[in-house]
Amino acid sequence: MRGLPTRQEKGDARGLLTFFAVLLFLLPAQLIIGPLGASGTPAGVVGMGMVVFWLVTRMLPKSGAKTYLQPARVAVGLLVLSVMLSYVFGTLSPLPPDQLSGADRALLTTMSWMGIAFVAADMLKTRRSVELLLRTVVVLTGVIAFIGLLQFATGFNVAELYGHLPGLKINYDIGNVSDRSNFRRVSATASHAIEFGVVLAVVFPVALHLAFYVKERRWLWWSLVVLIGLASPMSVSRSATLGMFVAFIVLFAGWSGVRRGIALLVAPVFVVALRLLIPGLVGTITGLFTGWADDPSIQGRTDDYVVVGQFIDQSPWFGRGLGTFLPKDFITLDNQFLGSIVETGFFGLAALILLFVIGFVTARGVRVRARDEENRHLGQALAASIAVAGLSFATFDGLGFPMISGVLFLFIGIIGALWRLARRGELAAGPVLVDVKAGIGV
Repeated sequence: MRGLPTRQEKGDARGLLTFFAVLLFLLPAQLIIGPLGASGTPAGVVGMGMVVFWLVTRMLPKSGAKTYLQPARVAVGLLVLSVMLSYVFGTLSPLPPDQLSGADRALLTTMSWMGIAFVAADMLKTRRSVELLLRTVVVLTGVIAFIGLLQFATGFNVAELYGHLPGLKINYDIGNVSDRSNFRRVSATASHAIEFGVVLAVVFPVALHLAFYVKERRWLWWSLVVLIGLASPMSVSRSATLGMFVAFIVLFAGWSGVRRGIALLVAPVFVVALRLLIPGLVGTITGLFTGWADDPSIQGRTDDYVVVGQFIDQSPWFGRGLGTFLPKDFITLDNQFLGSIVETGFFGLAALILLFVIGFVTARGVRVRARDEENRHLGQALAASIAVAGLSFATFDGLGFPMISGVLFLFIGIIGALWRLARRGELAAGPVLVDVKAGIGV
């Protein structure tokens, strides 16, 4: 019966993944568990614990775990293998202590990514669990969007209020609010304004999906779509703007003619409304693209291609080790694909590209296998999210930022779960019941 409280199915990991998502979004990435260093964010530690949880669960005699190939596991497994090989080859030669520590931290972080993706792919048991988890992620994204709007309007750094949580220490400045073209660049609880904008763009297609198809409290889901759409430009970031554009294009390709027509009418209205609400912001964002020839950030990115050649030549196939190319010792690489060649070699670059390709293709496969329009659209929305993440990694070093990397691997795992359900013929969008204990998934 719709509206009645329900219990989570035995063996379902939605509660654990929800806990991870709450920590990922609501605790600033700059807060760490001291002895673990930069990899010791509370969300990251939960991710590491998920690796153990996944392994133990699979070894239990009545766990029901299957051994067939799962696209999400293959994609993430190849990336993990590339990181481990780069660690081995990188440490064959002596490394300075800080670079060796960076490699160790990166290895722990990689294990956390694996745990998040594997648990989501194999231990979300039902379509209902997937949707409730996605609802949670969208609501949490709305929360950080609101924090970003508050920062933009007032300059008040809400994230600084977290600075005295017991058991945690501040690794670097929390919720930094910088300026670009006389506008505040906000980051909310993310590490940087670029990360903040990209996370909003990655989650936006899923938020729009929920607004289309969730019948209960539809005003809430449309409010979250508007909130996320308004907050994204306030990162004043090319990456976020390109991400929203890519999300629109991928979603547009899967929509009906009527929905496409409505979208083409609404998009310019939204831009005009943004111009009226915040005079000059749309022009500033447009200028980020029209004035690229004289933009020092663009020139810095292109200069990187010349500088890193010598580092690639030292170990072209397996790299020098993820986490060893420290900005303070070398340069900052605002391109994850380029950074992957340096740190994990061409094998690591291929693994990273395959992560996005497999994620996108699997999400599209969910769309093809789904038996109803709602699940077909969900597959397309998740494909759009992966496309946004893939594009953004060409404009900033995404794996170095905990929130966007956490969201990426969570979504890869969710796509894997939907693929598994579709493969079994269990992907049907029945009514999602209210879970009183979860609170958010209503």
